[in-house]
Amino acid sequence: MLEVLKRLQPHAEAEAERERWLRARRPERECDRALTGTARQWLRRLPPRRRPLRLCMAYPRVANRMAWCWSDLDLSRQVLEDLLQDRRGGRRGFAPAIVRELQRLREFNDQQRMELHDETLFQAFRRVVGLP
Repeated sequence: MLEVLKRLQPHAEAEAERERWLRARRPERECDRALTGTARQWLRRLPPRRRPLRLCMAYPRVANRMAWCWSDLDLSRQVLEDLLQDRRGGRRGFAPAIVRELQRLREFNDQQRMELHDETLFQAFRRVVGLP
């Protein structure tokens, strides 16, 4: 009997953790199960090699969130960091292929923002010459 209880305990703990997570998360909405028009448009605007297609298929809710945040530099950077780093502990995380997509998206986001950043002629000269 003790052996049976020992085998059931990890399952019960995992189920309790899942229940805590479901209570903390907002209720799922219909738009969480498919890409929104905003997300589809955002996806089309990305270069083909940067499009997180696996993420969109497996986690449309996350892709929708990224699309909504993309126009804000700080917010999009924060969302990507939150997805790539486990700050709460105990997360299962994404599959390796999806992690690679998120990393490529983060690199593109950073590069894109640097290219769009206005800089003075003096700042551009210092950057090209290599001055601090």
